[in-house]
Amino acid sequence: MRNRHWSRWLYRVQWLLLTVIFLAAVALRLELLHFRTVFKVFQYAGLAAIGVALISILVFIWGLVKRHASARQAAMWGTLLGLLPVAVPLLTVGPDNFKVPPIHDISTDLKNPPEYRAVVSLRDPGDNSVAYDGEEVAKQQREADIYADIQPLMLKVPVEQATEMAARVAEELGWRIVDRDDKSGHLEAVDRTLLLGFSDDVVVRVTATEDGSRVDVRSSSRVGLSDLGKNAERIREFLSDLEARAKQAG
Repeated sequence: MRNRHWSRWLYRVQWLLLTVIFLAAVALRLELLHFRTVFKVFQYAGLAAIGVALISILVFIWGLVKRHASARQAAMWGTLLGLLPVAVPLLTVGPDNFKVPPIHDISTDLKNPPEYRAVVSLRDPGDNSVAYDGEEVAKQQREADIYADIQPLMLKVPVEQATEMAARVAEELGWRIVDRDDKSGHLEAVDRTLLLGFSDDVVVRVTATEDGSRVDVRSSSRVGLSDLGKNAERIREFLSDLEARAKQAG
């Protein structure tokens, strides 16, 4: 009986590294580990997976030269599995969002962004501040083409009705509403990211205009320097759904 080639350990090691990454993600989602610890696991396990993938490529070439079928097959799987830690973020986040400015606080009003009230008590020590960083952040958002469509929404309904519709849209999107005042046009909510379960805060401000109301939205990440475009994506989806609901209401 022919001994199995050692190259089988290439994909076994990759499966082990992927399991470590998966368990770390679950621990973060369940709030069992701090995100900085989990990100270190992602970093080191991801680099190790890429390293094993590079070795697998060399083994695959060796298998071609020596006509060693089992080595080629094991090396192929070792390479493919090693690419997953890179491919999954690219597919879920999108390559364009890796180019966004290193900011985590996005608003439709850069001069007078909506202010948080209720979520202040929900943030832990060490989380990002709820205070807007002013022109430093506004300039980066203003000059990035990817944020050009982040603008206020104008509705032809009064403030109270617009706020009520905003609350319904927020609930449909799965946000947890933590503060709501229809008369003053104020709404605050918490949304969790899909994969890792990060909590991001959202504040909606509705103000009266001559023929209806203006809706401004601000979405901010509690942790991290860059949001990889998530806050802008959240605002786009919310305003799009709100506009559709207002049109249906007629």
